[in-house]
Amino acid sequence: WGAVLQYKDRVKEIYGGEKNTTNNRMELTACIKALEQVKLKNSEIEMYCDSAYIVNCFRQGWHLKWQRNGWMTSKKEPVENRDLWERLITLADQYKVAFQKVKGHAGVELNERADRLANRGMAEAEKNSPQSSLATRHSPLANQGSVPRLSYRAVEGGYLLRLPRGARVMEALLNFVREKNIGGGAFSAIGALEEVELGYFRLSDHQYLRKKLNGIYELVSFSGNVSYAGDQPVVHAHAVLGDADFQTVAGHFFDGAVAVTMEVYLMVFSEKIARRRDEETGLNLLDL
Repeated sequence: WGAVLQYKDRVKEIYGGEKNTTNNRMELTACIKALEQVKLKNSEIEMYCDSAYIVNCFRQGWHLKWQRNGWMTSKKEPVENRDLWERLITLADQYKVAFQKVKGHAGVELNERADRLANRGMAEAEKNSPQSSLATRHSPLANQGSVPRLSYRAVEGGYLLRLPRGARVMEALLNFVREKNIGGGAFSAIGALEEVELGYFRLSDHQYLRKKLNGIYELVSFSGNVSYAGDQPVVHAHAVLGDADFQTVAGHFFDGAVAVTMEVYLMVFSEKIARRRDEETGLNLLDL
């Protein structure tokens, strides 16, 4: 979680993290920790948050209904995260808090700063865990059939990923981007691949020439970026591969399977990156 507090010309940044938690709990914690920093009672506070879960609760009065119903929802189920809700409600009652919804990863300056702080808190929570050397998580979305799940660890600025033998590279990366709701990023990787298909873009007719490679290749270089075409994530990659004769081949990377392992560093951007069609090339280029 992360929060930015601003009062006149003074700005304070706070952040932290926990292991084995949820987005909702960390969003609630960010609001709690921010309000705990306020020393003047009865202050008028504007709380800007990209969590509809929190903003709608206060603006639509969900918390009042929960309290009247003995902390049961309209579906007669216990309210989740009651411990944090009670702390936040108590703090909000001490001040005049107006909750405002902002869109995440949309270029809102202070929200982007809070997001970067949250990434720092996540990285430090992983690093400071008593079992940090074993603090590797697994991505359920990357578990296809009998293929083992990819492993990952949050680090400062993004994630380290390890794709297992048999994983389809593009499918695993796209699933991870969706799972973590990554709006933009850049990556590099090393490893060994097979069943690779590369491409060469021919500008004259806006078509890709495709070539499939048989055998196992050393992944000499693998780089690319994460962006969005509309509401769909796009993983755009290029690769350089080497064979047993120390010959290399390179091109646009369509897909391939992990032959031994693949280690990826994924740097996450603080804002969402979009693409739009360029008529001259026929490609969807970064919209900058």
